[in-house]
Amino acid sequence: MHNPDRASNRVSFVVLGAGRPQQGEQHTALRGTSKNSRVLDWVLQAVAFLQPTVTFVGGYQIDEVTRRYPDFHYVINPDWEETGAAVSLLDTPLQPNADYFISYADILYRELLVRQMVASDAAVVVAVDSAWRQRFQGRTEEDLARCEKVTCFDGKVTRLGSDIDPLLADAEFIGLARLSADVVELLDEEKPLLRDRLKQGNLAQLVEYLRTKGVEVAFVDVAGDWAELNEPKDLAHFVLGTKAQTLHRLQSLVKCSRIEDQVSFSVAEWEASGEHFITQITQAFPSKSLVVRSSALSEDGFGCANAGAYTSILNVSSSDCSAIRAAVDKVISSYTDNNPVNQVLVQPMVKQVLASGVAFTRTLAQGAPYFVINYDDVTQSTESITSGASIEHKTLLVHRGDRSDLSKVPELVHGLLSAIREIENLLGFESLDIEFAIGSGGKVHILQVRPIAVDHSNWAADHEEIDAVIKEAELRFEQLQMPTPFVVGEKAIFGLMPDWNPAEIIGTNPGRLASSLYRYLIMDDVWATQRAEYGYRDVRPQPLLTSFCGRPYVDVRASFNSFIPAELDDAVAKRLVDFYLDWLERYPHLHDKVEFDVVPTCYDLDFSRWAERLIVEGPLTKHEVELLGNALLKITINALDRNDQELESIARLESRYNKLQSSQLAPLEKATALLEDAKRYGTLAFSHLARNAFVAVALLRSAVTRRVIDQPAVDAFMQSIRTVSHQFTHDAAATSQGELSWSQFCSIYGHLRPGTYDITSPSYAADPERFLRPVVDGVHELVEAPPAAWIEQRDAFARACTEAGLPGDIEQLEKFIRQAIEGREYAKFVFTRNVSAALDELSLYGGRLGLSLDELSAIPLCSFFAVRSGSAGCADTGTWLKAQAQEGGHERNLSGMIEVPPLIRDPTDFRVFMYPSSQPNYVGTERIVAECADLNGQYDEEGSLAGKIALIPQADPGYDWLFGQNIAGLITMYGGANSHMAIRAAEFGLPAAIGVGETEYQRLSFSAVLELDTANRRIQVIR
Repeated sequence: MHNPDRASNRVSFVVLGAGRPQQGEQHTALRGTSKNSRVLDWVLQAVAFLQPTVTFVGGYQIDEVTRRYPDFHYVINPDWEETGAAVSLLDTPLQPNADYFISYADILYRELLVRQMVASDAAVVVAVDSAWRQRFQGRTEEDLARCEKVTCFDGKVTRLGSDIDPLLADAEFIGLARLSADVVELLDEEKPLLRDRLKQGNLAQLVEYLRTKGVEVAFVDVAGDWAELNEPKDLAHFVLGTKAQTLHRLQSLVKCSRIEDQVSFSVAEWEASGEHFITQITQAFPSKSLVVRSSALSEDGFGCANAGAYTSILNVSSSDCSAIRAAVDKVISSYTDNNPVNQVLVQPMVKQVLASGVAFTRTLAQGAPYFVINYDDVTQSTESITSGASIEHKTLLVHRGDRSDLSKVPELVHGLLSAIREIENLLGFESLDIEFAIGSGGKVHILQVRPIAVDHSNWAADHEEIDAVIKEAELRFEQLQMPTPFVVGEKAIFGLMPDWNPAEIIGTNPGRLASSLYRYLIMDDVWATQRAEYGYRDVRPQPLLTSFCGRPYVDVRASFNSFIPAELDDAVAKRLVDFYLDWLERYPHLHDKVEFDVVPTCYDLDFSRWAERLIVEGPLTKHEVELLGNALLKITINALDRNDQELESIARLESRYNKLQSSQLAPLEKATALLEDAKRYGTLAFSHLARNAFVAVALLRSAVTRRVIDQPAVDAFMQSIRTVSHQFTHDAAATSQGELSWSQFCSIYGHLRPGTYDITSPSYAADPERFLRPVVDGVHELVEAPPAAWIEQRDAFARACTEAGLPGDIEQLEKFIRQAIEGREYAKFVFTRNVSAALDELSLYGGRLGLSLDELSAIPLCSFFAVRSGSAGCADTGTWLKAQAQEGGHERNLSGMIEVPPLIRDPTDFRVFMYPSSQPNYVGTERIVAECADLNGQYDEEGSLAGKIALIPQADPGYDWLFGQNIAGLITMYGGANSHMAIRAAEFGLPAAIGVGETEYQRLSFSAVLELDTANRRIQVIR
């Protein structure tokens, strides 16, 4: 076809195949490989306007190239391993009366460069790079000496070759040349001579020969805007530019999705010719609804995303010129750097949106191998996810491995996965952030493609090793389906939050020490002993905690067994357990509320709702439900008299603590003794008190549900509770007023630490100025308001308890509720003192062996016990423990690269799962708007938290120091309705959302200002 830019009979394009890559690599021209997308596609896109015939010259992997590009002409160079690019070209039959573009196969360039070369009248035009010396970071002197270089003068090339002294060279020849028809004829005439002379020669040497023969050689300078594919990232760096550039470059190549047409321009161009662009927009998109979007240089880059930093205007009418002008001006005014090169992008709106959102091709935090798709399929908005305004969103994770079962992927997003993989292959890059919309018919629209601007280099992991860990977890899941003789139920499922919720207490990826310490003190046998002593089914020796992919999980089947009253027979128990498990599988969002919404564990004032469910939808007869109700009633009545004996055990633990601390035991001996005491006198008593506290809260909640009393009455009563947190604030005020010394205050509360079982989590005593001083300095006198609302309604509560068959003496009920809730908090305060002191002793012991806190955190408790008992079998204890630490550290890093769901119901959940939409447990009835502060792991941040909404990962009492910071509200990632921080927030009248879940927490943590509306049970991102 005749080229309008240059007169010529026709244009041919010759691609000179690169030599053999490194072992195991693919042909450079085929990188990014899928059957539809290769590096060659980008090269062909740059020359497509010429409509050339294409010839590929090569030898290495030529069959693969031929298979994927059947329409090319091919020239096989059988001596490709011994000859250079010059011979490859000379062996190509060159047609007369044709201009030729010659290109190396491993370079990338823009269409604009090709057009500039076409426009030249010179017989030969080469593309050069004047920014060659700094083309990539760390370029060596050897590479500068080796590359093909040029010297230039007055628009002409005066010499080409790799032998040019780098100090004398003006630019680098990039490997692209245009030869006129006359030059092609000359080459054909001298081919026999040149083939022998340039056997090892490159393209630059061939052009240099032509220059010495008097052929004029001109140049076009790309000034750094090209790429040579040395590393996988090079292609992505070349393609990914501003938002507008990236979408334009991808538009013609994507087949599995659609990218809308665009009109884009720089700020400078708008200021110079705004009316021209308005006309262009109205003509390009007649009668369309438009989106006017930012496309700044400072967003969407490899180092900084600035997602959402600039304005986008939706639903702008293409027929309203003033609206277009105003929208563009508003987008430009949102740019803070006043850079005239910043761009604005205008596209038609996607209509009939079925879903929209953001897909990451790696996890944001660690770069783990998962597709993470956050989407909204309810509001029909294209920006609800990206703006952070959506409360109707879903999060789907798909492991990138080939074994992932895509049948679990919602049909709506099937096409999206294909579109994402296609874009990855086009870019040869697997760390992308892609905004999308799914329109009618499931058509995927790509709205934005950018690199994930997070450095994942510290999290590099072997994907095969990750896959092996997942396979092991799948096998373990299957093996654990077989119950022990004392546990009934058809299948086992596992959760992070049910029952003793390890996610709340030790986190989702704890070190070996924290995990094993939690097992030893509670999860191995204490938990089951408490249930058996309380009147429930005895499931011992069944442990409650297990591990998948290094993550702690509760055996939900065992938990549900332990809540069946002991007097029910196995047949009824099995039917109940199977029904409860089925209910949780049907409603997985209840995974952190099982004791309130899945399993009846006590007899409250609303037992009728359980009875109706179990009869109408469940497996029990009316008579069997009566048996269950009577059994739970007995358990509940017995609970009313348990508090005193448990508090006596806690008092004994406290007195023994003082003796142990004053002893001269060696650190490892003292740590062991402290932990043994904590288990013997502390955690069992604490477990009983915690169960009593649950019964107490359940009674109050059910009274509200049955409208016996109202929520303000319960809030008033809860604010009259005097837990450790209340005493903490009282003592801080006493210290501030000089009634209590600073050293005494630190001694009382210094053992608390934000991570109770985490040796790397500093205790308050380790940094009292950070944790305790602000509490003392900022303390406000507590106003002891009488619980008037409670007093007015408490008699109605007592009558309802009597009618339900419970003791109705209000004094007894109040004492029980108050003592249980206060006692639980105090019991934990006391037994965690032993735990904290034991961790200090282990720190001292490890320090003497040269072990850091991080290393100690990676060593399981059993290893320390083995050393103490002499059964470790090692001559060098320090070296042996270091090896244990190294193994544990690697295991933890690896588990951090693996995503697991909060509830595992099936082996396929390890590869494909949807995060359940967790409904937070709201505390209070207030609405506040305030700045937020994410304290996830940031215990040493400076700056005041006063008046802010604090975000913390766990509802652990180690965060009590927050209540002295005058925070305005509290949001936790994990935690249940009856968690420690829920009780504390209620006591202080602090608006709180406990247990919002990982997905919601991540969304909120990126925000600056939040609205926490506890009355209407919602959290809104303001900005």
